[in-house]
Amino acid sequence: MVNELKMVDSYPITLENFGLASLSDLFDDRVIYRSLEPVDRRLSGLKSARYQLGLNDSQIPRKLDDAYAKVALFILEKAQERRRAELDEIVLVGDTKSGDGQAFTNLRNMSKRPSTAFIGNEKADLLANEERDVAAGIFLANRWTALADWAAWSLEQGLKFNKNTAVIIDIDKTALGARGRNDRTIDAARLKGLYQAAKGVLDDRFNARLFEEHYDALNRSRYHVITEDNQDYLAYICLILNAGLVECDDLLERMESGSLNSFPHFVRWVETMMMQGGINERVRQVHEAVHTSVQNGDPTPFKSFRRHEFLATLESMNNLPDDATVEDRLSREITITEEVYEISQWLEARGCLIISLSDKPDEASVPPRPQQREYPPIHKAQTHRVGVSIKDRLTALD
Repeated sequence: MVNELKMVDSYPITLENFGLASLSDLFDDRVIYRSLEPVDRRLSGLKSARYQLGLNDSQIPRKLDDAYAKVALFILEKAQERRRAELDEIVLVGDTKSGDGQAFTNLRNMSKRPSTAFIGNEKADLLANEERDVAAGIFLANRWTALADWAAWSLEQGLKFNKNTAVIIDIDKTALGARGRNDRTIDAARLKGLYQAAKGVLDDRFNARLFEEHYDALNRSRYHVITEDNQDYLAYICLILNAGLVECDDLLERMESGSLNSFPHFVRWVETMMMQGGINERVRQVHEAVHTSVQNGDPTPFKSFRRHEFLATLESMNNLPDDATVEDRLSREITITEEVYEISQWLEARGCLIISLSDKPDEASVPPRPQQREYPPIHKAQTHRVGVSIKDRLTALD
C-alpha cells in the first residue's frame, strides 16, 4: 500500500527522567538556525550558497521556500564533503506535517535521493497509531516512542542509515519540548520573552490583559496574510496596538477588506502614524529597527523580543531539582526528548551525519556577543532528558 494507517499497541507512556544532557551531545555545533549560517563556522552556509549557486535573492529564505531546500541541500552536501562521504540519503525528524513535512518534501524533490521523515505529535489520550506514506517517505505517529518503528520501517524501505546518510533534527517541539508532551513550556518561554520586551518598551503604559487579548485574536491562520505566521510580526503588531498607535477594530477591518494585505504594508501604515509626532521614543526606536529589518529582508525584525525569549528559554531549562516529578517537570521545564536523543545516538553510531536545521531565530538561540561568556547557546544549555527509552528496540535492528 502507498498509504497505510496502522493502529498499534499503545506503548506504555510511563515517562522517566534520564538525567541531564544538552543538544550539543548530539550534533555539537552543527546547528543551523534561521539565518542559515551554521554555528560551526567550518561548515558552509547561506553566504557560500549564494555565491556558489548564483542565488540572486538577498532575503533569507523561509522554511517552506524552494530556495530554502536548495540552500539546505547545499549545506548537507558540503558537510558530507568535509567528512569525505557521499550524500546518498536524507533523513528528517520533526513535529509538524505542514511545516517540517513540507520542508522535507521540498528537499526530497530537490535532491532526488532516497529519503525518509518522521513527524511526531504525542496524543497519549488516544490509541497509538502510525500513518506510513511510502510514496512520500513520511511516517506520522502520535507517539514519540514510534521513532523505533519508523527506523525499522525505513530500513525495510531500503534506507541504509550509514556514513552517506545526513540526518536533520528539528529543535523546537522535537528535540526540545516534544510536541504533545512538553511543547507548552516553549510557548510559555516565548510569551514571557514577548511580555518582557513589550513592557520594556511601554513601561507603565503596558496593558498585559489587552496585549494577551490582541495576541490571541491575531494568532490565527485567517490573519496569516499579514502575520505570515511569523511571531516577530505578530509581536510587533501587538506592541503597536498596545501603544495605541492603531486601533484593533480598524486593523481588523482593513485586513478583512483587503486594504491591508501584507506585513510590510502594515509597517508603512505605522510609519505614516509616526510622522504625526507625539510618539514614545522607545516605540519609535523599535519601529525604526523593524522597518529597517523588513526593508533588508530580515525575517526576524523584532530583535529585542527574541533576545528576551532567549533568556526566558534558558531560565526554563534545568530549572527544577533532579527529584522533581516527571509531571511537574513537563509542565514547568523545557526538556530534551529522550526518544529523539536515543535515536540520534543510534544513527550516529551507524555513521550518519547528525545536523540540526531549525527555523528558530538566531537571536532567540545564541547570546549576543557581549554576553557569550555569561550565557550558553540553547543547544549547549543542559536540561533534563524525559521520555521512554527505545534503546533496546533500536539495538535489535542492528
